[in-house]
Amino acid sequence: MKRTITLAALALGAGVGAQTAQAQLAVSGSIGTTGGSVEAQTQITPIIQLRGGYNYFEYGVNDTYDDIAYEGDLDLTTWGAFVDFRPFSNAFIVTAGAYFGDKGLDLTARPTQNVEIGNQTFTPGQVGALRATAELEDTAPFLGIGWDTTFQGETGFGFKIIAGAMFTGSPDVSMTSSGGSLSNDPNFQAQLAIEEQNLRDDVDDYEVYPVVQAGLTYSF
Repeated sequence: MKRTITLAALALGAGVGAQTAQAQLAVSGSIGTTGGSVEAQTQITPIIQLRGGYNYFEYGVNDTYDDIAYEGDLDLTTWGAFVDFRPFSNAFIVTAGAYFGDKGLDLTARPTQNVEIGNQTFTPGQVGALRATAELEDTAPFLGIGWDTTFQGETGFGFKIIAGAMFTGSPDVSMTSSGGSLSNDPNFQAQLAIEEQNLRDDVDDYEVYPVVQAGLTYSF
């Protein structure tokens, strides 16, 4: 009987401990290549935790593609959801998940001198304003590793550093012209389609976006 009571007490204590672990919550703020991030996370077991958060990232772009100077914005503002695994039951984590939301590049060019579009040369008056967009997949898988001291000590404060890769896939590229004397000309549109393909070839190399984040956490 005593042995039964002892085993029951141990089981009850383990259950309470598990419930306590499950009840642990934390919030964090970080900065990195995904911009500024705020997250909430919870510990499911001592080696598994869940994270979710919001990342704000907008960046002004001034760049040249296929000898045409563009300016515009790169928008990587996203929501994220992740599972963190602690294989050694310490602060080292392996993390996987995904970033969700519209992500892309929006560029505009207004040539002030003759430019080659496709296989032909056109004047600024013929071209007008060029707009190029490169839209990424709404869901981008993520895989990474890191060091996260959340839930690891007696104090509520911790820190985390995460490095990995966001797999954005090949962007959906489109190019249009407006305000030019040839904007609706069939030959000009054919050359614009060639230019669109050239731009697609330029940005196809960027299917993986590096992710590095560092921040502070507080558990309660």
